[in-house]
Amino acid sequence: MNDLINGYIPIFAMAQCQVCGAPTPVDRFGCGKCRHCGWYQESHGIQDPDDVIYPNVVSYKKAKALVAQCLPLTPSFDDFIEGLKYYKEMEFEYGAIMYAVCFRRDGVYFSTYNGEALQLYATCADFKAHAHIDDKLLIDIWDNVQNADYM
Repeated sequence: MNDLINGYIPIFAMAQCQVCGAPTPVDRFGCGKCRHCGWYQESHGIQDPDDVIYPNVVSYKKAKALVAQCLPLTPSFDDFIEGLKYYKEMEFEYGAIMYAVCFRRDGVYFSTYNGEALQLYATCADFKAHAHIDDKLLIDIWDNVQNADYM
């Protein structure tokens, strides 16, 4: 059975957003992105409220706290690291340059999308402590990062 209609999966119902409570269109599985706060409705985030779980980039618990403060669902550097552990590949933009971070068995690879400035770290902890752009630690410039997300 093909669920696509004109290239889109149809909305089957409206549900209350798990984070902000706004009416949210959902598919037949109860999944859908809230147009108000940006939270993607799904059951795993609620079951593991402290974990960053697909397709969101912050935990359910953090999303609730951010929305309560009228802040966007933007990942902190720690959220980004947790996302990296979960997704294995993350990306972000800094200074109009896109960067990729990939977590593999042999370490964490950090580079621009075109492969320049490759850095390799043994663990996520090493990446968190030492990753840098132009001699600035990533943790120190994180407030200037944009579009942090999974790849």
